[in-house]
Amino acid sequence: MELSASQRDWLNLCLVPGVGTARFIKLLSRFQTPKAILGASEAELIDVVGPKLAQRIRTYREVSNIEEQERLLAQYDASILTLADVDYPTALAEIYDPPLVLFKRGSLHSGDAQAVAIVGTRNPSSYGKRMAEDLAAGLATRGITVVSGMAAGIDAAAHRGALEAGGRTIGVLGCGVDLVYPARNAELMHAIVQQGCVLSPFSMGTKASRGHFPYRNRIISGLTLGTVVVQAPPGSGSLLTAHNALEQGREIFAVPGQVGDKNSQGPHLMLREGAKLVESVEDIVAELALTPGNGVVASPPVPEQTELDEGTPAGVAGVAVPAGLDTREQDICSALGPEGSFVHEIALSCRIPVSEALSVLTLLELKGVVKQHSGKRFSLK
Repeated sequence: MELSASQRDWLNLCLVPGVGTARFIKLLSRFQTPKAILGASEAELIDVVGPKLAQRIRTYREVSNIEEQERLLAQYDASILTLADVDYPTALAEIYDPPLVLFKRGSLHSGDAQAVAIVGTRNPSSYGKRMAEDLAAGLATRGITVVSGMAAGIDAAAHRGALEAGGRTIGVLGCGVDLVYPARNAELMHAIVQQGCVLSPFSMGTKASRGHFPYRNRIISGLTLGTVVVQAPPGSGSLLTAHNALEQGREIFAVPGQVGDKNSQGPHLMLREGAKLVESVEDIVAELALTPGNGVVASPPVPEQTELDEGTPAGVAGVAVPAGLDTREQDICSALGPEGSFVHEIALSCRIPVSEALSVLTLLELKGVVKQHSGKRFSLK
């Protein structure tokens, strides 16, 4: 799939070493578009990111190697999603430090907004594999997307359970989407691409690395409404995924196991700390209030606006918008509810991309106009 001019600019900028989400959003707040950032003078860039990164951005053609990325994207029938694209998963856009660019093989559907992660050890028992497969199949038959990390063990069992039930599944990789890790999952990866998609925040050709998996785990939990841990020994990366889910304001679930079994220690610890116990798929569906079949999460009702006194700046439910803001900032502030609003709600209300809403909100936070709450929720100060 050929990149649009806008996607090419996003990818060029993201391939510059040192440009992470925080700096990218800061640059967008100043220059509005990646194209403008790439075309800015070194002096203009230094004002925002300092001399070293400014110089790298000015010489981006020497470090981005975008032609090789485009060649590999075409070779593997892959594409990218930027934070500005309408198809970028809304739930993922709301986490702290979301990936600016996702590399994708396969397809994302609107129904994938209703997704559950199933994760666990690479060395499960037959009981663990069966539970992962059964839970995944149960979710898939209800039209709920199953997300996992395509690792051996519980991850692979979860993907297979969803596939065999004829449902959708998403694999999140710790390498480029043109590579298979572990190699024995080549057939599984092909099936996932046909019946869902594989995603990665890492550019084409990036090999799997131990340091990549914590970031991959944040994306697994960020894509979903809740994370289920089936079997996990102490120190397992699956427990980190559950911890990420908790930080992201998502639900966590644990499947109990045999007392004394090392693989049961992780889930049992989670249960003692407040995770929801899972014995069947109904425990997950009921807790998350999932609607089988339609893949759509109902939006909370919008509170009615109260009538404002004449001369009061526009706002939601009587909350005044501060003076001295430009039009974009006023629109964003007007979209904020008194109890706070999520980024995708703000973007939808203002009819702007999520990336633009994040950019303006970051600037408003720096100005002391808005404050951020857990789960990427914003309100006026």
